[in-house]
Amino acid sequence: MPRIVPLLTDLKLFETEDEDIERRLRNHLEELRYSSCKEGKTEEPKRVTWQDTDTIRRRAKKIIEARGKYSQGRHLSRADRKMLRPVMNGVAVGGPSTEHQVDEIAAMLYDELPWMQRVIHEIWLDMRHNVIEHGPGLRLRPTLLIGGAGLGKTHLVRRVAELSNLPVVHIDGGASSEGFPVAGLSRGWGGAECGRPLKTMLSTQVANPVVVIDEVDKAGTAFGTSGHSTSMHTALLGLLEPVSAVDWHCPYFQIGFDLSRINWLMTANDASVLPALLRSRVRTIHIDPPNRAQLATFIENEVERRFLPEECVDQIWQAIQMPINNNAVSVRLVVKLLEEVQRLETLPLKH
Repeated sequence: MPRIVPLLTDLKLFETEDEDIERRLRNHLEELRYSSCKEGKTEEPKRVTWQDTDTIRRRAKKIIEARGKYSQGRHLSRADRKMLRPVMNGVAVGGPSTEHQVDEIAAMLYDELPWMQRVIHEIWLDMRHNVIEHGPGLRLRPTLLIGGAGLGKTHLVRRVAELSNLPVVHIDGGASSEGFPVAGLSRGWGGAECGRPLKTMLSTQVANPVVVIDEVDKAGTAFGTSGHSTSMHTALLGLLEPVSAVDWHCPYFQIGFDLSRINWLMTANDASVLPALLRSRVRTIHIDPPNRAQLATFIENEVERRFLPEECVDQIWQAIQMPINNNAVSVRLVVKLLEEVQRLETLPLKH
């Protein structure tokens, strides 16, 4: 059984909506009268009269008035309450549950991505510490991966999530400067909604998804016509700080959530352009490009993992036309070629 932890920090909702109380009271009365008929106490069930309906309405009104003293979230729409109700009793913590499982995940990552031993070692230490000290689940320190384009940084993050059986949220920092994808957009704005990490937690009922923000160094500040500004970097500050993330106030729902278990992994080409406050909240790890032997190992492992024919190894190796300068190696290109071969393998054979 997965470990269940609270997600909502200051909201309690009744299971039944106010507008459903009258219907439930009426259904209950009909069931009582039907059961009396079935037991032979009456010849046929007595119909619900208008006097009964009036009594039910008055009783429902009193119940609603009494609940109003305790119910929260009345500012929320019915759709929002429906979204929140499944997580009222908490959400599951996913990931490895034993030290052995942690070691297995780390070993697979070492085999697949040998040039990333430093970052994998840090991830392994985080996983072991969490399992030993806090119990089952993946919990990583906020991490910034620095390196040139196409080194497999995003691929590593996705594999960590996949091997841990956790949902992954991908946010492209280079495509959006706003903080909306991270923190959400408050009510009153067009297209108002909660942030993508929280939306994923609500839909999957998982407390610790893996959130990868690609090219976070390219995210800037966006300004509205009214002069207000929004920044992805600013939105991240409160979420990366453990003290504030434990009771983070969502601008859309206007209630508190415990987002402290999110696994934040960011990639960047140049960390110097990031605000100092953001850099101080993350662990920075530099990634070097793979050499020829490491890239060959990566291709062989990926061909096997994707159940592709062995001859694909030589074909992909020839296709990438490995340059002498290892710094020009692109893991991204290899992954794209693998995906293309995988797509072609699904085509029907011609007779």
